[in-house]
Amino acid sequence: MIVLYELGGKNERRYSLFSWRTRMALRHKGLEFESMPVCMSDKAAIAFSGGKTVPVIKDGDAVVRDSWKIAEHLESRYPDAPSLFGGQIGHGVTQAFNTWTDRVLVPAMLPVIVADIHERVDPRDDAYFRQMMEKIVRTTLEEARAQREAALGRLGRALEHLQATFKRQAFMAGAAPAYADYILFSVFQWARVMSPHELLAPEDPLCQWRERMLDLHGGFARNMPTA
Repeated sequence: MIVLYELGGKNERRYSLFSWRTRMALRHKGLEFESMPVCMSDKAAIAFSGGKTVPVIKDGDAVVRDSWKIAEHLESRYPDAPSLFGGQIGHGVTQAFNTWTDRVLVPAMLPVIVADIHERVDPRDDAYFRQMMEKIVRTTLEEARAQREAALGRLGRALEHLQATFKRQAFMAGAAPAYADYILFSVFQWARVMSPHELLAPEDPLCQWRERMLDLHGGFARNMPTA
């Protein structure tokens, strides 16, 4: 069985947005896996991977770190299972979307939910998380919470073209979901698991897409404990 090393928070939460990409990719491929929760501050637990971040998978004799590299590994190792990319062109377009999400959407989402995440990380990560995130958002967690409405406005502007996309098609990949959908979904599942605030209105095309994603694979993502 594949072993997935990922961040564990309070009440059995699995909150790494990058591990959610891997979780959904594994389900897409129909692969069973065992979750191995680790603390963000516990670098020794994943030292075998040669890196300091999750997700990491052990798949037989293969150890793969980084959600994008894991997706490529799964596509290559399990070619007879449903494709994550839909061919070389899809692979290239999906990689471009992965970069956009990490450089535009994730930084827009983080200030909105960072204080809420801090309340739900493993207590052993409390000081480590605060120190790291306050460097990234360049303010204290308390100030980030106070400035949430302004951050929410910036997030909304970043999401405008995605709202338009889902007026035209059911999934990022078109008529059926693929890895591009899991990249985008990871950001919203991150927020759903770690923040009590609803970011999308029911009438939003993005909200309707998220509901379709939550229903995938037998409601796999919907059944995760949330805030």
